[in-house]
Order: sequence, then C-alpha cells, then structure tokens
Amino acid sequence: MILRNRQLLIDYKVVFDSPEGKRVLADLRKRCPMLTDGISTTGGIDPNKVLVLEGQNNVLKHIYKMLRRDPNAEAPEQAVNRNKGE
Repeated sequence: MILRNRQLLIDYKVVFDSPEGKRVLADLRKRCPMLTDGISTTGGIDPNKVLVLEGQNNVLKHIYKMLRRDPNAEAPEQAVNRNKGE
C-alpha cells in the first residue's frame, strides 16, 4: 500500500506541477472557489449549495495536500506485502 501511495504522490506532482496541470488547477480554482460561502445574509442557508461547495472544496484540498506531501518520506519498511496481493 505504501509503494502505491508513494507512486500516487509522484503521479500527482508530475501531472499538476506541469504547465498544463497548473492551468487545470487554476481553472478548477475558478470553477470550485474554495472560499465561497453557502450562507447568504439575505437568503439564509442553502443546504444543497453548502454540500456542493464542501464537495468541491474537498477535491481541491485533496489535490493540494497531495502536492505538498513528499513521496520520499513514505516509510520504506512498510512496503507492499506481495504475498498478500496488496
């Protein structure tokens, strides 16, 4: 599992640290504004909007979290147990 996680971190960095990936992230930030609020002073709380925004925020947060992690920091002693097929 750890080796797969390490490779996945590397994959995120390869994809999103490229010029194309940076453009995609910029577009996602526009389409899924992380700081947008689902609560309006005039309209009250729209629970559906809050849920949609929260989902969008979670996706962007996950991408940025993956980009901040160091794939070399994954514990090599917890490598894949090939006997268990993981």
